[in-house]
Amino acid sequence: MVRDKDDRDLPAKTSTRDDDRALDAHERKVLDEALSRGETVRKTVEDAVAEYGRWLFAQVFGGDTALVFDRRDEHPLWNAIVEASDGPRLRLTAETLERAVLCAAYDKRLNNDAWRALDYGRKSRLVRLEDDKLLRKAAQHVLATNMKTKPLEAYVRALLLAEGEQVQTRVTLGRVASQLEKLTGRFEDDAFLHRLDEVLVKADEEERASVIDRVDAMQRVLSSLRARVAKKPAAKPAKRASNKASASTKRARSGRVRPR
Repeated sequence: MVRDKDDRDLPAKTSTRDDDRALDAHERKVLDEALSRGETVRKTVEDAVAEYGRWLFAQVFGGDTALVFDRRDEHPLWNAIVEASDGPRLRLTAETLERAVLCAAYDKRLNNDAWRALDYGRKSRLVRLEDDKLLRKAAQHVLATNMKTKPLEAYVRALLLAEGEQVQTRVTLGRVASQLEKLTGRFEDDAFLHRLDEVLVKADEEERASVIDRVDAMQRVLSSLRARVAKKPAAKPAKRASNKASASTKRARSGRVRPR
């Protein structure tokens, strides 16, 4: 026990790494349980997503890795599932679906102990590398260093940049619609508008003008976006040229199969 100047018994205190505030014994016990329960939730969620990915791989693609890596964007059933993502019938993002299926396919494709030993959370970040040799090497490094998920994102990005790859975000109309819905909902929310009215009472002309400029810019962006979506393309857009070797040439040299 810790005693103060009056020699009274005080609860023992401990400190956490991320919080300068001292915790008493009861708080420390609750913290430990919170972390333990949180880790259980993480494992449960990741296991469920991994299982879903394996099911999609088997039922949608028939366990065909070549179909997943080379032609999944031409698969009507897969496209229907992706378009439904982040919507009322499927509250999973397209990225979650993509990573789940890729992990399942690489589980079958890669004959590598390090890859098999990794948990789904780390696998799902590594699949962005989309290269067999690079995945095996990265899996070995992540396992050997016990790299956690936070620094893993930066590690993958650095590897992609080192390979001369552009870090891209997958685009679907479902995802675009979902992002617009969230933005619209935010600015139509009654509580937000009420708070905005209170802020506007104290705002000066310069602050108002700055916001108006941004609203005008957003209107131009949205008008351009609407015109682009409404216009039916005459043909599939050509891929942008690259100063690097072509994707097909790089795949031939490295054994890489890049998802489209």
